[in-house]
Amino acid sequence: MNDNQRCSSCNEDSGYDIRPLNYHAWARSDAYGVYTGVYCDDCYESDKYPYRKDYYYDESYAGERMDDDY
Repeated sequence: MNDNQRCSSCNEDSGYDIRPLNYHAWARSDAYGVYTGVYCDDCYESDKYPYRKDYYYDESYAGERMDDDY
């Protein structure tokens, strides 16, 4: 058996053995940068990815607007 990383959901072989895993093309993380695992593109885009993919509220975009054309 090879040491290639596999998808955490469907167990598909990625064809690559890249360490550390955060540099792998299938390495996924949430909006805060917390590593969630290795998931292939098909599983990531489907309901098989168990984590939320939406973006979280960013305080830097809250507040008054600087331009007057509102």
